[in-house]
This record gives sequence, C-alpha cells and structure tokens, in this order.
Amino acid sequence: MKTQLKLNDPPIARLNNIIDMGLDFSAMMRLFEKGAKKKLRARILSEIRRIFQAESKEQFNDIHTDFSNWGMANIMLAERRKNGQIIKSTAPASYGQIAKILDVVLKVAVYYCHLPDCERSRLISGWLNAAVDTKMMQFLNKCYSEDIKRWPTTIERVNSSEYRAIQGIVRKFIDEHHNGSISPVQFDDVYWEALNRK
Repeated sequence: MKTQLKLNDPPIARLNNIIDMGLDFSAMMRLFEKGAKKKLRARILSEIRRIFQAESKEQFNDIHTDFSNWGMANIMLAERRKNGQIIKSTAPASYGQIAKILDVVLKVAVYYCHLPDCERSRLISGWLNAAVDTKMMQFLNKCYSEDIKRWPTTIERVNSSEYRAIQGIVRKFIDEHHNGSISPVQFDDVYWEALNRK
C-alpha cells in the first residue's frame, strides 16, 4: 500500500526549510516548552508574506511588534531542573526572547538567503534588527551605560521598551564606531563572532 505524501511546490518547500533552519539556528529554542517550535514556525509562515511586502521600516516594525506580543501570549518557557527536581514553568517567554527568535529567522531568510528576491532582500535587510544576546548587551552597556536606566542582564529580562532602546543603541554604536558602514544584522554577525571567539 502506497503512502500519499503532500508535496509543496519547490519555492514553498524552500521557504519552509529556510524558516526551519532559522529556528534551529537560534539557541533560544531550547528555552521554550515542547511544541513551541511548531507554533513559532506556523506563525512566522503566516506573517512572512506581510514582512516581504512591507512598504516601510515603520510597517516592518509594526509586524515585528505584533509577532513579539503574540509570542509572549502563546509561548511558555520550558521545564527547568532545580536541585535535581523538574519544575514545570508557568512563565511566558519574554519580549526579548521572542523578538530575538524572529530576528534570527529573518536574518537567515532575508539576509543570508535573499528572500523574497535580491532587490526586496536588500531593502528589508536595512530594516532588520540585531539579534542581540547577553554578551552583546554587556558590551553595549560598557559603551552606553547611561542610555538605559537599568540595563537587563539577560535577553530573558528584556521588555518591549528596552528592546527598542537596545536596537537604537546598536544603530548609535554603528554610526559612531563604524561610520554607518554596517547594518544591525551585520553588527550581530560581526560582534557575535568576535565576542564568542575562543
């Protein structure tokens, strides 16, 4: 008896695989409850066309904010071990964690894979945010300690206003230290590699 497979057209299969790669590329996935990847994947696939068709940075930012707010309402943190015992989490993922997941997936899809096409990719790449991690936040804090009243110590502690402030600081750092010659998505590539070099 033959099993019938539901096959996607090659462009749809490519998009699905790229989204999966982006989710797997992010170290954040291990922090979320079982089944979170499936939820995030479905939501990203439902929003990606809006992102590809965005007409302005403001429209892109609105979509990004909507996704991050959705994630806080729908994605829970995973169980954790404490003193050898499993503790079930009742805490939702933070704004910073969800935003970073989207930032990484969009970096893979738009910046690395040039979706939806090369021309749109160049435009959207300029709107992408840096997928800032804890080491990058510590680095930026040393340069701009006064810009945020209370710097978060981890991405888990980043709320929406702190996220926007940190992204603004990334752009300020790029202007001041790179003469605006790199983009935020390039900042996170360059500084992730430098800060994590053994």
